[in-house]
Amino acid sequence: MALSNGHRFSIGLSTIAAAAIFLTGCASSTNAAVTISGSGSTAVKNLLDVCIPDYRKATGTTVNYAGGGSGAGRAALTAGTVDFAFSDAPYGLAEAKPVNFVYVPNVAFPVAVMVKLDGYTQSLNLSAKTISKIYTGKITSWNDPAIVADNTSATVTAKIPSTPITVWFRSDKSGTTGVFTNWLTKNDPATWTQPGSAGQQTFTSAFPGGAIPAGTFQSASGSDGVANGVASKDGSIGYAETAYATERKLIVARVKNGAGEYLAPTPDATARFLNNFTPGAQGTVVVDPLSTVTGAYTLASFSYGLAYGGGKDTAKQAAVKDFFTYVLTTCATNHAVEKGYSPVIGGLADLAKAEIAKIG
Repeated sequence: MALSNGHRFSIGLSTIAAAAIFLTGCASSTNAAVTISGSGSTAVKNLLDVCIPDYRKATGTTVNYAGGGSGAGRAALTAGTVDFAFSDAPYGLAEAKPVNFVYVPNVAFPVAVMVKLDGYTQSLNLSAKTISKIYTGKITSWNDPAIVADNTSATVTAKIPSTPITVWFRSDKSGTTGVFTNWLTKNDPATWTQPGSAGQQTFTSAFPGGAIPAGTFQSASGSDGVANGVASKDGSIGYAETAYATERKLIVARVKNGAGEYLAPTPDATARFLNNFTPGAQGTVVVDPLSTVTGAYTLASFSYGLAYGGGKDTAKQAAVKDFFTYVLTTCATNHAVEKGYSPVIGGLADLAKAEIAKIG
């Protein structure tokens, strides 16, 4: 059941600007001699690359974050080899997990569909069904009639080149892949029927039908690897967080939502989609990729901070709690929008703070 109005995650651009002025939960300096280590989501790494040095300047605490992908982060937390992790998807049902841990929805982000198409200078619209056909190998060139139809209106017909399509996907166990394949499952359930399509798995486990087409499909590790792959070859398409696309000057597709609108993955459009959420177990959040909310970019989700609920080094856990608070209330408020993310405020921020309080 959706939360009431008082517990909605609702951000407009003006609200974000106002929130940037009011910084709460400033980090303390009580953890100056502590070093904490984490791994996981590459989706959130562009933001953490800003948060971590700023946090060290503010507190003296050293934070090491290796990335490696959401699956690697979850596995490391289970193994007890890190003090915290970040994951863009909860643990899968079959995954081993710590006995006592929490999810903290620290930051929201859209998944951008990014394209390299030399000589094409117009905006690029893609519907979910078209993206599904590209990612199953049914559409193999950019001037396919389905792509042309997505980019044709009463007044505009895009001139799209006949460049062959190279499809890039994550080779590692990835929360971003989980978000992407779950979105495909909801939008094209007749095609994406494999168990992995529900998210939290690898792209290969989600891929429908037989073997992934060799040559026209390429894999890379991490969001950075996929973005580099797309940037390396004309005609390529991939999925990653917006900053990875903008850094490489790639085309970011406008994706069709449930209301029939083609929208770019802006922070405001992301926030409109995540406006109504259903809380799950241990701080998880459930959203509906088929939402018909106008102005909503529906290929989006949350990056969760994962931490132990107890039984670990007290000083390190206090530092993790402080760092998560800093990311939520200060760093994301200041830097999320410029990096292509959405800060978490309102009812969702209350949920996140309640989960942070359980770290110990």
